[in-house]
Amino acid sequence: MNRRGWVELIILAALWGAVYPLIEVALRGLSPTVVVLGRVLLACLLLVPLAIRSNALPDLWRRPRAIIETVLVQSTIPLLLLTYGQQYVPAGIAGILVGAQPLFVAMLAYRYAPDERPQGWKGAVGLAIGFVGLTLLFGIDLRGGPLALLGGVLVLVAALCYAAGAIMIHRRHAAAPPLGVATSAMLVTSAAMITPATLTLPDRLPGSDVVAAVIFLGVVCTGMTLVLFYTLIARTGPARAALAFYLSPAFAVLFGVVFLSEQLTATAVVGLAAIVAGCLLAAQRAEPSPA
Repeated sequence: MNRRGWVELIILAALWGAVYPLIEVALRGLSPTVVVLGRVLLACLLLVPLAIRSNALPDLWRRPRAIIETVLVQSTIPLLLLTYGQQYVPAGIAGILVGAQPLFVAMLAYRYAPDERPQGWKGAVGLAIGFVGLTLLFGIDLRGGPLALLGGVLVLVAALCYAAGAIMIHRRHAAAPPLGVATSAMLVTSAAMITPATLTLPDRLPGSDVVAAVIFLGVVCTGMTLVLFYTLIARTGPARAALAFYLSPAFAVLFGVVFLSEQLTATAVVGLAAIVAGCLLAAQRAEPSPA
């Protein structure tokens, strides 16, 4: 991969890592449902014209039930769970927990995607190391009471949904244009969120920091990152583009410490290292393929 590819990869990882601090800022003045709706609506403004121009939607929507079921699991439900969970969990910890998604992909692959199963003893060791990291986080860094534990569980279930959604895309829509799937996810989530978000609108206008966080979250960290991710896949291949996913939790921790004054604990560092190492081992396959 050339220098430009590495720069784009780092930018993508940093933007994905910025999602969690931005959600935390947005929640200071808005309900979780309004944050999710604002995020996906703004992403739609960027993605829909691109999807229409590239004709990425018609084939997907010939089977509307299949695509709706897939994107509800892969996008709508985890976005809600993550945003609700971040009311009680620091941004850095949320980023690390969502970073466990490849562990769940590997675990689900044993049953639902045989060609994506982890290979041999390295895969099994990777799963074990990754879950040790999760245990450390829940046992030590999430001891702030029942709400902290609840928040951690919600974020972890969001990671599980992302993994299940990835398996569903792999099984049902492997030949579909990725831009079409991403755009469909934003459209379906927008439709699902309109009513609950309307019912939880704030009584007064949120502060400028909250508004700015939602705009950046939707336009840059959701819409633009999807475009950048698929551009990287086309230029460098899915295996190298996926490296951004493994780097993003470190950026989430860094941004949480620098911008939100979150405490960096030794267990968070060890847990992050264990999860990333476990994911990398579990993701090794004879022929790498996009998750």
